[in-house]
Amino acid sequence: MIAEKPIPPGKNQRRCRAAEKDDMTQDRQDRQFVDALARGLAILECLSRAERAMGNGDIARHVELAPSTVSRLTHTLTELGYLRRSEHGRTYELTPKNLTLGYPLLIGMALRDRVRPHLEDICERSGQTLALAIRDDLHMCFVDVAQGSAPRAIRLATGGRLRMAVSAAGIATVAAMSERLRWSTLNRLRGDILQREENAQIFEQALEACHRLGYAMVRNAWQEGIGGIAVPIFWQGTLATLSMPVATNEVSAQRMHNELAPALLAAADAIGRAAINAPE
Repeated sequence: MIAEKPIPPGKNQRRCRAAEKDDMTQDRQDRQFVDALARGLAILECLSRAERAMGNGDIARHVELAPSTVSRLTHTLTELGYLRRSEHGRTYELTPKNLTLGYPLLIGMALRDRVRPHLEDICERSGQTLALAIRDDLHMCFVDVAQGSAPRAIRLATGGRLRMAVSAAGIATVAAMSERLRWSTLNRLRGDILQREENAQIFEQALEACHRLGYAMVRNAWQEGIGGIAVPIFWQGTLATLSMPVATNEVSAQRMHNELAPALLAAADAIGRAAINAPE
């Protein structure tokens, strides 16, 4: 039997680097292709198929990248919250944050079908933009949008996000949370407001008013000239909000209270309005 010739140290790394170079040369033929993004996603896909936590070496072998490249990518993904180190600190596993990438799609088909006719109806009658929003950590994500026809209607993008502390959708969501979740979320929101050196009184007053009125309303909190109304809904285990952004220099507070909020409340009742829990 002929013994296999030993592989010199570092040869595997050189092969990986050569493969990376070939890939990069091929990728450069498409100037729109972002090679670093593709490599990061390859690591997430690799870990999603793994039955256990994996170290940089194992990941490098599976995705055919140099260990040094994998080390930088896993560090970045950890800093962004998509990976976490295992208890021993030498391997990585996915975090629940990865679910947020597909969550709007998963809930979209059923919940959007349920809500869409109401969005379109209010949009047609009011001329304002309507949106279905769900929580994404300390942000609200707009998973469906019906664009308003009014000349000054605020435009929203499906998939866009807005901070909870400055949005009617976020305040309505906090008001409808269970006591324990509301307590922990409020602590984080207040800490974020403090860190940003913003006026916490605006948020606290809007939250208190939401508990009294059954809907959240903000004016010029996120940006001068923009406000919004939101009502929480609860359908098949999902807490979401019906949200309407408005131009505050075109839509008065009186109209928001007397016309637009009742329309949202009626739609929420038809879908399933979430209970506004008593404040702490």
